[in-house]
Amino acid sequence: MKTTKKLMVLLLLSCLMADCGCNRNKAVDHYVNALSLHEASLDEDAIQELQEAVKWDHEFSLAHSMMGDLYREKGQYDEAAGAYETACELDPWAFVDHLHLGQVYQILKRFTEAIDVLKRACELQPVSAEANYTLGICYFETKKYAEAARFCKKASELAPDDSKILSSLGDIYRESDDQYKAITAYKQALEVDPSQVDVMIRLGTAYINLKRYGPARLILDKAVAAESDKPEPYIALGYCLLNQKDLKGALDAYRKATEIDPDSYNAYNGMGVSSMMLYLSDRKDKQLVQQALEHWHKSLEVNPEQPKIRKLVDRYTQELYSGGNGSSESP
Repeated sequence: MKTTKKLMVLLLLSCLMADCGCNRNKAVDHYVNALSLHEASLDEDAIQELQEAVKWDHEFSLAHSMMGDLYREKGQYDEAAGAYETACELDPWAFVDHLHLGQVYQILKRFTEAIDVLKRACELQPVSAEANYTLGICYFETKKYAEAARFCKKASELAPDDSKILSSLGDIYRESDDQYKAITAYKQALEVDPSQVDVMIRLGTAYINLKRYGPARLILDKAVAAESDKPEPYIALGYCLLNQKDLKGALDAYRKATEIDPDSYNAYNGMGVSSMMLYLSDRKDKQLVQQALEHWHKSLEVNPEQPKIRKLVDRYTQELYSGGNGSSESP
Protein backbone atom coordinates (compact mmCIF):
# COMPACT_ATOMS: atom_id res chain seq x y z
CA MET A 1 0.00 0.00 0.00
CA LYS A 2 1.45 3.38 -0.99
CA THR A 3 2.32 5.80 1.81
CA THR A 4 -0.16 8.48 0.67
CA LYS A 5 -2.98 5.94 0.56
CA LYS A 6 -1.99 4.67 3.99
CA LEU A 7 -2.15 8.21 5.41
CA MET A 8 -5.60 8.71 3.91
CA VAL A 9 -6.82 5.46 5.44
CA LEU A 10 -5.41 6.38 8.84
CA LEU A 11 -7.12 9.76 8.64
CA LEU A 12 -10.41 8.06 7.84
CA LEU A 13 -9.92 5.66 10.73
CA SER A 14 -9.26 8.46 13.15
CA CYS A 15 -12.61 9.98 12.17
CA LEU A 16 -14.35 6.64 12.61
CA MET A 17 -12.83 6.13 16.05
CA ALA A 18 -13.92 9.52 17.30
CA ASP A 19 -17.43 8.37 18.17
CA CYS A 20 -17.27 4.56 17.98
CA GLY A 21 -17.53 2.00 20.67
CA CYS A 22 -14.87 -0.16 22.24
CA ASN A 23 -15.21 -2.99 19.72
CA ARG A 24 -14.63 -0.70 16.74
CA ASN A 25 -11.60 0.85 18.48
CA LYS A 26 -10.05 -2.58 19.01
CA ALA A 27 -10.83 -3.53 15.42
CA VAL A 28 -9.13 -0.37 14.17
CA ASP A 29 -6.08 -1.06 16.33
CA HIS A 30 -5.67 -4.46 14.70
CA TYR A 31 -6.22 -2.94 11.25
CA VAL A 32 -3.50 -0.32 11.84
CA ASN A 33 -1.17 -3.08 13.00
CA ALA A 34 -1.95 -4.95 9.79
CA LEU A 35 -1.03 -1.90 7.71
CA SER A 36 2.33 -1.64 9.46
CA LEU A 37 3.02 -5.37 9.08
CA HIS A 38 2.16 -5.24 5.39
CA GLU A 39 4.54 -2.32 4.92
CA ALA A 40 7.22 -4.55 6.49
CA SER A 41 6.30 -7.41 4.10
CA LEU A 42 4.99 -9.52 6.98
CA ASP A 43 1.76 -10.45 5.25
CA GLU A 44 1.01 -13.62 7.23
CA ASP A 45 1.09 -11.61 10.43
CA ALA A 46 -0.91 -8.86 8.75
CA ILE A 47 -3.64 -11.34 7.83
CA GLN A 48 -3.81 -12.55 11.43
CA GLU A 49 -4.28 -8.96 12.59
CA LEU A 50 -7.05 -8.46 10.04
CA GLN A 51 -8.77 -11.63 11.21
CA GLU A 52 -8.71 -10.24 14.73
CA ALA A 53 -10.06 -6.93 13.44
CA VAL A 54 -13.13 -8.53 11.86
CA LYS A 55 -13.72 -10.62 14.99
CA TRP A 56 -14.17 -7.38 16.92
CA ASP A 57 -16.16 -5.73 14.16
CA HIS A 58 -17.44 -7.98 11.39
CA GLU A 59 -18.84 -4.99 9.48
CA PHE A 60 -15.39 -3.41 9.13
CA SER A 61 -15.33 -3.45 5.32
CA LEU A 62 -11.82 -2.00 5.00
CA ALA A 63 -10.40 -4.98 6.89
CA HIS A 64 -12.19 -7.47 4.67
CA SER A 65 -11.01 -5.58 1.60
CA MET A 66 -7.38 -5.53 2.69
CA MET A 67 -7.58 -9.20 3.62
CA GLY A 68 -8.77 -9.92 0.08
CA ASP A 69 -5.82 -7.96 -1.32
CA LEU A 70 -3.30 -9.86 0.77
CA TYR A 71 -4.79 -13.27 -0.04
CA ARG A 72 -4.82 -12.35 -3.72
CA GLU A 73 -1.16 -11.30 -3.62
CA LYS A 74 -0.31 -14.66 -2.02
CA GLY A 75 -2.24 -16.60 -4.67
CA GLN A 76 -4.85 -17.85 -2.18
CA TYR A 77 -7.75 -17.06 -4.48
CA ASP A 78 -10.53 -18.92 -2.69
CA GLU A 79 -9.75 -17.05 0.52
CA ALA A 80 -9.47 -13.79 -1.40
CA ALA A 81 -12.89 -14.36 -2.97
CA GLY A 82 -14.45 -14.90 0.45
CA ALA A 83 -12.95 -11.70 1.82
CA TYR A 84 -13.98 -9.62 -1.19
CA GLU A 85 -17.49 -11.08 -1.13
CA THR A 86 -17.95 -9.84 2.42
CA ALA A 87 -16.45 -6.44 1.55
CA CYS A 88 -18.87 -6.06 -1.36
CA GLU A 89 -21.85 -7.06 0.76
CA LEU A 90 -20.88 -4.49 3.37
CA ASP A 91 -20.21 -1.75 0.81
CA PRO A 92 -22.17 -2.22 -2.43
CA TRP A 93 -20.61 1.00 -3.75
CA ALA A 94 -16.98 -0.12 -3.43
CA PHE A 95 -15.76 -0.21 -7.04
CA VAL A 96 -12.29 -1.62 -6.34
CA ASP A 97 -13.63 -4.51 -4.26
CA HIS A 98 -16.12 -5.45 -6.99
CA LEU A 99 -13.37 -5.27 -9.63
CA HIS A 100 -10.98 -7.38 -7.58
CA LEU A 101 -13.68 -9.93 -6.74
CA GLY A 102 -14.49 -10.25 -10.44
CA GLN A 103 -10.81 -10.72 -11.27
CA VAL A 104 -10.46 -13.41 -8.60
CA TYR A 105 -13.56 -15.19 -9.91
CA GLN A 106 -11.97 -15.02 -13.36
CA ILE A 107 -8.80 -16.69 -12.09
CA LEU A 108 -10.94 -19.36 -10.42
CA LYS A 109 -12.84 -19.83 -13.74
CA ARG A 110 -16.10 -18.88 -12.04
CA PHE A 111 -17.02 -16.83 -15.08
CA THR A 112 -20.77 -16.51 -14.55
CA GLU A 113 -20.24 -15.08 -11.06
CA ALA A 114 -17.45 -12.87 -12.39
CA ILE A 115 -19.78 -11.41 -15.00
CA ASP A 116 -22.39 -10.47 -12.40
CA VAL A 117 -19.84 -8.75 -10.18
CA LEU A 118 -18.01 -7.01 -13.02
CA LYS A 119 -21.25 -5.65 -14.44
CA ARG A 120 -21.74 -3.95 -11.08
CA ALA A 121 -18.15 -2.66 -11.22
CA CYS A 122 -18.83 -1.15 -14.65
CA GLU A 123 -22.00 0.48 -13.31
CA LEU A 124 -19.99 2.00 -10.47
CA GLN A 125 -17.21 3.23 -12.78
CA PRO A 126 -18.21 3.08 -16.45
CA VAL A 127 -14.95 4.68 -17.62
CA SER A 128 -12.73 1.96 -16.15
CA ALA A 129 -10.91 0.27 -19.03
CA GLU A 130 -9.79 -2.52 -16.70
CA ALA A 131 -13.33 -3.35 -15.55
CA ASN A 132 -14.74 -3.29 -19.09
CA TYR A 133 -11.86 -5.39 -20.40
CA THR A 134 -12.13 -8.01 -17.65
CA LEU A 135 -15.89 -8.24 -18.16
CA GLY A 136 -15.36 -8.67 -21.89
CA ILE A 137 -12.87 -11.48 -21.35
CA CYS A 138 -15.26 -13.29 -19.01
CA TYR A 139 -18.02 -13.06 -21.64
CA PHE A 140 -15.47 -14.44 -24.14
CA GLU A 141 -14.79 -17.41 -21.87
CA THR A 142 -18.51 -18.19 -21.80
CA LYS A 143 -18.65 -17.89 -25.64
CA LYS A 144 -20.92 -14.85 -25.52
CA TYR A 145 -18.98 -13.14 -28.26
CA ALA A 146 -21.32 -10.21 -28.97
CA GLU A 147 -21.17 -9.07 -25.34
CA ALA A 148 -17.45 -9.80 -25.19
CA ALA A 149 -16.83 -7.60 -28.23
CA ARG A 150 -19.03 -4.84 -26.81
CA PHE A 151 -17.11 -4.48 -23.55
CA CYS A 152 -13.66 -5.12 -25.00
CA LYS A 153 -14.29 -2.51 -27.69
CA LYS A 154 -15.32 -0.02 -25.02
CA ALA A 155 -12.16 -0.85 -23.08
CA SER A 156 -10.07 -0.27 -26.22
CA GLU A 157 -11.71 3.14 -26.67
CA LEU A 158 -10.93 4.03 -23.07
CA ALA A 159 -7.33 2.77 -23.38
CA PRO A 160 -6.41 2.99 -27.08
CA ASP A 161 -2.72 2.35 -26.43
CA ASP A 162 -3.24 -0.93 -24.57
CA SER A 163 -2.07 -3.65 -26.96
CA LYS A 164 -3.36 -6.41 -24.67
CA ILE A 165 -6.91 -5.14 -24.99
CA LEU A 166 -6.58 -4.75 -28.77
CA SER A 167 -5.17 -8.24 -29.27
CA SER A 168 -7.91 -9.72 -27.08
CA LEU A 169 -10.48 -7.87 -29.18
CA GLY A 170 -8.90 -9.54 -32.21
CA ASP A 171 -9.29 -12.94 -30.54
CA ILE A 172 -12.97 -12.26 -29.89
CA TYR A 173 -13.61 -11.26 -33.50
CA ARG A 174 -11.66 -14.25 -34.81
CA GLU A 175 -13.64 -16.70 -32.67
CA SER A 176 -16.91 -15.09 -33.77
CA ASP A 177 -15.71 -15.58 -37.37
CA ASP A 178 -15.34 -11.90 -38.20
CA GLN A 179 -11.84 -12.24 -39.60
CA TYR A 180 -11.73 -8.75 -41.09
CA LYS A 181 -12.36 -7.05 -37.76
CA ALA A 182 -9.90 -9.46 -36.15
CA ILE A 183 -7.21 -8.43 -38.63
CA THR A 184 -7.87 -4.74 -37.95
CA ALA A 185 -7.61 -5.25 -34.18
CA TYR A 186 -4.40 -7.30 -34.44
CA LYS A 187 -2.85 -4.66 -36.71
CA GLN A 188 -3.74 -1.96 -34.19
CA ALA A 189 -2.15 -4.01 -31.42
CA LEU A 190 1.03 -4.37 -33.46
CA GLU A 191 1.09 -0.63 -34.16
CA VAL A 192 1.17 -0.08 -30.40
CA ASP A 193 3.79 -2.79 -29.81
CA PRO A 194 5.39 -4.22 -32.99
CA SER A 195 7.40 -6.82 -31.05
CA GLN A 196 4.47 -9.09 -30.12
CA VAL A 197 5.23 -12.33 -31.92
CA ASP A 198 2.16 -14.07 -30.50
CA VAL A 199 -0.02 -11.36 -32.06
CA MET A 200 1.81 -11.76 -35.38
CA ILE A 201 0.92 -15.45 -35.29
CA ARG A 202 -2.73 -14.73 -34.51
CA LEU A 203 -2.83 -12.17 -37.33
CA GLY A 204 -1.32 -14.75 -39.67
CA THR A 205 -3.97 -17.26 -38.62
CA ALA A 206 -6.75 -14.76 -39.37
CA TYR A 207 -5.30 -14.25 -42.85
CA ILE A 208 -5.14 -18.03 -43.35
CA ASN A 209 -8.80 -18.32 -42.33
CA LEU A 210 -9.58 -15.97 -45.23
CA LYS A 211 -7.24 -17.95 -47.54
CA ARG A 212 -5.09 -14.83 -47.90
CA TYR A 213 -1.86 -16.77 -47.87
CA GLY A 214 0.35 -13.99 -49.23
CA PRO A 215 -0.05 -11.58 -46.29
CA ALA A 216 -0.16 -14.56 -43.91
CA ARG A 217 3.23 -15.71 -45.18
CA LEU A 218 4.70 -12.20 -44.86
CA ILE A 219 3.68 -11.74 -41.22
CA LEU A 220 4.64 -15.30 -40.24
CA ASP A 221 8.06 -14.95 -41.87
CA LYS A 222 8.44 -11.86 -39.72
CA ALA A 223 7.42 -13.84 -36.63
CA VAL A 224 10.01 -16.52 -37.43
CA ALA A 225 12.72 -13.88 -37.87
CA ALA A 226 11.78 -12.27 -34.55
CA GLU A 227 11.77 -15.51 -32.52
CA SER A 228 13.79 -18.05 -34.45
CA ASP A 229 14.51 -19.93 -31.23
CA LYS A 230 10.84 -20.67 -30.49
CA PRO A 231 8.75 -23.45 -32.08
CA GLU A 232 5.43 -21.58 -32.32
CA PRO A 233 6.31 -19.31 -35.30
CA TYR A 234 7.55 -22.32 -37.28
CA ILE A 235 4.38 -24.28 -36.52
CA ALA A 236 2.22 -21.37 -37.69
CA LEU A 237 4.34 -20.97 -40.82
CA GLY A 238 4.09 -24.69 -41.48
CA TYR A 239 0.31 -24.48 -41.26
CA CYS A 240 0.30 -21.62 -43.77
CA LEU A 241 2.54 -23.51 -46.20
CA LEU A 242 0.41 -26.63 -45.77
CA ASN A 243 -2.65 -24.66 -46.85
CA GLN A 244 -0.70 -23.27 -49.79
CA LYS A 245 0.12 -26.87 -50.79
CA ASP A 246 3.83 -26.16 -50.35
CA LEU A 247 4.16 -29.51 -48.65
CA LYS A 248 7.95 -29.74 -48.60
CA GLY A 249 8.18 -26.21 -47.22
CA ALA A 250 5.62 -27.09 -44.55
CA LEU A 251 7.54 -30.25 -43.66
CA ASP A 252 10.75 -28.23 -43.24
CA ALA A 253 9.01 -25.66 -41.02
CA TYR A 254 7.49 -28.32 -38.78
CA ARG A 255 10.80 -30.19 -38.61
CA LYS A 256 12.53 -27.01 -37.45
CA ALA A 257 9.95 -26.69 -34.68
CA THR A 258 10.70 -30.23 -33.45
CA GLU A 259 14.43 -29.48 -33.45
CA ILE A 260 13.76 -26.54 -31.14
CA ASP A 261 11.24 -28.41 -28.99
CA PRO A 262 11.38 -32.22 -29.26
CA ASP A 263 8.16 -32.42 -27.21
CA SER A 264 6.04 -30.33 -29.58
CA TYR A 265 3.31 -32.78 -30.52
CA ASN A 266 1.66 -30.17 -32.75
CA ALA A 267 4.82 -30.01 -34.84
CA TYR A 268 4.93 -33.82 -35.14
CA ASN A 269 1.28 -33.76 -36.21
CA GLY A 270 2.12 -31.21 -38.89
CA MET A 271 5.01 -33.32 -40.14
CA GLY A 272 2.71 -36.32 -40.29
CA VAL A 273 0.06 -34.46 -42.29
CA SER A 274 2.68 -33.00 -44.66
CA SER A 275 4.22 -36.42 -45.29
CA MET A 276 0.84 -38.02 -45.81
CA MET A 277 -0.31 -35.33 -48.24
CA LEU A 278 2.92 -35.83 -50.22
CA TYR A 279 2.09 -39.52 -50.37
CA LEU A 280 -1.49 -38.93 -51.46
CA SER A 281 -0.24 -36.80 -54.35
CA ASP A 282 1.85 -39.76 -55.55
CA ARG A 283 1.04 -43.13 -54.02
CA LYS A 284 4.13 -44.84 -55.37
CA ASP A 285 6.29 -43.82 -52.41
CA LYS A 286 5.09 -45.94 -49.48
CA GLN A 287 7.98 -44.66 -47.41
CA LEU A 288 6.09 -41.38 -47.02
CA VAL A 289 3.29 -43.28 -45.28
CA GLN A 290 5.80 -44.84 -42.91
CA GLN A 291 7.28 -41.41 -42.20
CA ALA A 292 3.84 -39.94 -41.52
CA LEU A 293 2.96 -42.77 -39.17
CA GLU A 294 6.26 -42.38 -37.32
CA HIS A 295 5.64 -38.66 -36.82
CA TRP A 296 2.14 -39.35 -35.48
CA HIS A 297 3.46 -42.08 -33.18
CA LYS A 298 5.95 -39.59 -31.73
CA SER A 299 3.13 -37.07 -31.27
CA LEU A 300 1.06 -39.63 -29.36
CA GLU A 301 4.04 -40.52 -27.18
CA VAL A 302 4.16 -36.86 -26.11
CA ASN A 303 0.38 -36.46 -25.82
CA PRO A 304 -1.64 -39.70 -25.90
CA GLU A 305 -4.96 -37.84 -25.61
CA GLN A 306 -5.43 -37.21 -29.32
CA PRO A 307 -8.30 -39.33 -30.69
CA LYS A 308 -8.11 -37.80 -34.18
CA ILE A 309 -4.43 -38.69 -34.52
CA ARG A 310 -5.12 -42.21 -33.27
CA LYS A 311 -7.75 -42.60 -36.00
CA LEU A 312 -5.27 -41.44 -38.63
CA VAL A 313 -2.70 -43.94 -37.36
CA ASP A 314 -5.24 -46.78 -37.49
CA ARG A 315 -6.49 -45.75 -40.92
CA TYR A 316 -3.11 -45.48 -42.64
CA THR A 317 -1.51 -48.39 -40.82
CA GLN A 318 -4.23 -50.56 -42.30
CA GLU A 319 -3.61 -49.09 -45.75
CA LEU A 320 0.15 -49.55 -45.51
CA TYR A 321 0.03 -53.20 -44.53
CA SER A 322 -3.07 -54.26 -46.44
CA GLY A 323 -1.65 -53.21 -49.76
CA GLY A 324 -4.91 -51.43 -50.64
CA ASN A 325 -5.28 -48.08 -52.28
CA GLY A 326 -7.20 -46.52 -49.38
CA SER A 327 -8.78 -43.14 -49.59
CA SER A 328 -7.57 -40.37 -51.84
CA GLU A 329 -8.75 -37.73 -49.41
CA SER A 330 -6.38 -35.55 -47.40
CA PRO A 331 -5.77 -36.65 -43.82
